[in-house]
Amino acid sequence: MATSLFGVETEYAIAGMSGRKPLPREELVSHFVRVARKQVAHLPDTCSSSGIFLANGGRFYVDCGLHPEMATPECTTPFELARYIKAGERILEGVAQAVETEAGEDAEIMCFRCNVDYSGSGSTWGCHESYLHHANPSRLPDELISHLVTRVVYTGAGGFNPLSSGIEFCVAPRLMHIRQEISGDSTGNRGIFHTKNEPLAGDGNSRLHILCGESLCSETAIVLKIGATALVTAMAEEGLRPGVGIRLAAPLDALRTVASDVTCARKLRLAAGCELNAIEIQRRLLQLAERNVAVLPPWAPEICALWRVTLDQIEAGPDSVATILDWAIKQRIYEGRIARCGVARERFAFLNSIVEQLNATLAGAGVDDRRIRLAPLLGPKSPIPKEIEVIGGLLERQGLAFDDLKRFLSLRDELWQIDTRFGQIGPRGIFTELDRRGVLDHKVAAVDDVDMAMRRPPAVGRARLRGEAIQRLSGLKGAKCNWSAVYGADGRVLDLSDPFAASEVWIDPNAPPDADQLPLEMQLDETGDPGRFRQMIEAIRGRRARTQARDQSPF
Repeated sequence: MATSLFGVETEYAIAGMSGRKPLPREELVSHFVRVARKQVAHLPDTCSSSGIFLANGGRFYVDCGLHPEMATPECTTPFELARYIKAGERILEGVAQAVETEAGEDAEIMCFRCNVDYSGSGSTWGCHESYLHHANPSRLPDELISHLVTRVVYTGAGGFNPLSSGIEFCVAPRLMHIRQEISGDSTGNRGIFHTKNEPLAGDGNSRLHILCGESLCSETAIVLKIGATALVTAMAEEGLRPGVGIRLAAPLDALRTVASDVTCARKLRLAAGCELNAIEIQRRLLQLAERNVAVLPPWAPEICALWRVTLDQIEAGPDSVATILDWAIKQRIYEGRIARCGVARERFAFLNSIVEQLNATLAGAGVDDRRIRLAPLLGPKSPIPKEIEVIGGLLERQGLAFDDLKRFLSLRDELWQIDTRFGQIGPRGIFTELDRRGVLDHKVAAVDDVDMAMRRPPAVGRARLRGEAIQRLSGLKGAKCNWSAVYGADGRVLDLSDPFAASEVWIDPNAPPDADQLPLEMQLDETGDPGRFRQMIEAIRGRRARTQARDQSPF
């Protein structure tokens, strides 16, 4: 039976206001890190000057772009992983509240679950997944890409196309930034399948690192994203070939289709020549998992049941999941707002084209501002007077005027703000408020004990050993940590190269060698790469095994 171990690294957007004045982000993030170190039991991270490892086994640090990142500990079930994602968010919420208190009465510190920037910067930041596996990494793209493309029907965060200046709702905004089918780059030219394989563990372990996902609020969406992907990975590991018969002819085109299709019904061309929609492809994978639960992790039946119910609901239409999945919850909110805005829905395509035309014209005139303001464009000092006259004629022929365009732009800006505020962590977030009112139906019963998960690590695997060591060593000068080792204040090292380690093995690299020990020149590699450290550990384990065998011998 396949074993399972996985984790999630989530980058959050952060902003602060003091009254009506925005706080400088670099100063805000530095303040955030300082407060986190004071407020949370931790050990310093050997790989990042800003990073700390937490008593629950997870990690907090600041990633590129000044994004606070929370990484969960390694978990063994999708339900446990969802619990630790939620625990990480509560930890961030507590730090944000403390920063807010220190910043003064009129301060507001905001952390957001979102992955795109609507300002026109072209920025996107990630919610990355990692899965332990023992499959041949070179075979995984063929087995997983069709799943990664079509799982969007339940993993999409919802929002608007960040590459458009108009109003274009899409199921998965971050995926509009995916540029290739396969890529090793995580900060540009991102691929559906990411080839990075940094195990952070001993020999024989590989890590599937997925970056074509989004930050989610719904427990159902989080559990199913992790659970279904872990099962497809496990099936590939078991040689069941989940990609056979559903490989896409043009995966990148298919991804664009699924990410922009709220009906989830548009057909995708397969390499074999036939066509299936995303739900049909997901059903093929589900059926394969259901037939092979005996060789899959013990939680597979529960995930398969949730997978089947959710696909049935999606197939019934967006309204059937409008209280369950992030993208559908958002779509219902937006459609309600659009119905009250005074601009007919059927006019959106035309008005989108006008906005794109205005942006292109302004860019040609050397004005780069995606958030168009009509007043200066219509005034006597307009930088594009001739083009404004042409656009006025286009509007008039459609029975519209600049006032209609102004309302459309105001609606667009409001929708972008709603989308960002939807995922705000804490009581001011729209999702949190809807959940508090009891109008959502996204909860999964097994995602419980979140408060406990803020303080304590998972019960199984090296995350438990890491978390327990951090609880004991926090505050001791010289103690530090990374994913594969804890370094004690006394110079000893806790070996965490085995992801499923069940007991603490502390090594003293400075102990006098005996006949069986390693040469003195063998030094510990503190970067987290198991390299020479693993050699030391294996040599010491071998010596101990020989000693135990001699002790147990009857002769």
